[in-house]
Amino acid sequence: MDLSNLTYSKGNAEKTPFKPEPKTTTGSYEDIGGRSEVLNVSPAYCKTDGVLSTSLVFVLSGGEKREKDFLRELIRQRELHSLRVAFMSEKGQGLQPYQMHERWSEIQSAGVFKIDGQLYHLDSTDKVFLLSDVDEFYSQLEKIFKTRSNDKQGQWIVSNPCFEIWLYYCYLNNPEKDLKCLLSEPVATRSKKMKALGPMLVAGGLNPCKAFELMPAGIENSRNHYGVDENGIPVVFATQMHEMAQYLLDTMNQNANEYLEFVKRKEESRNLRDRASRRGRHGRSGWFWLNTPQE
Repeated sequence: MDLSNLTYSKGNAEKTPFKPEPKTTTGSYEDIGGRSEVLNVSPAYCKTDGVLSTSLVFVLSGGEKREKDFLRELIRQRELHSLRVAFMSEKGQGLQPYQMHERWSEIQSAGVFKIDGQLYHLDSTDKVFLLSDVDEFYSQLEKIFKTRSNDKQGQWIVSNPCFEIWLYYCYLNNPEKDLKCLLSEPVATRSKKMKALGPMLVAGGLNPCKAFELMPAGIENSRNHYGVDENGIPVVFATQMHEMAQYLLDTMNQNANEYLEFVKRKEESRNLRDRASRRGRHGRSGWFWLNTPQE
């Protein structure tokens, strides 16, 4: 799909250029539970000549913490503006695959979804990803995958055993050695064990915010260890996150290499802080030496 020509028009399935209204409008709709609701709807994303294009990606996630942290820059849009992520999960407990499947079916039927009071029309969404761990949910995923051929819009992104395997590939690339202990771990506790291994493998743990800046390495490492079984479900140490990450990266870089420039700015900012910190330490040491009585 040529993202450079996309336009967002709420309430209109056709993507055609239009001028955005400067004010917030009010819309009404019948939500998934059948209740009629009226709420403020921000102006739709639009694309006009000379204006930075913005793609909208809807992510329905089984996990609600690390997945959201990984996508934080695209949810907040403080520095990245070519792509926005609308993120949905269940606060405090996440969602099992069958719950995700049910919710996604409801959203497809309604044609809309709401996050933090903001109404989104499904026909204005460029891409939909459904993120799930394998964990102990293999049988649920197997059943869903047998019928997903009917779903032309939502793309399942599954990680085995859990999302942390993707974070691992953003930092490291030797799971056979680093994660060997997981193979003897019961399936139901592999994810917990995987999370506990993070600080032992990387200083500070598998930070999802930092991993966002390491996507190119994660994509390459993930592809090198990718495989699925006869049901199309990733095998242990495999994840489909490289597919989603590649989409995000390509979409951002289509707009003046926005992702590459973002990473460059982050690295430069860290380098400046490190140099300032070293100068501060050296300055304090010199002050201490000069003000210490000498024999």
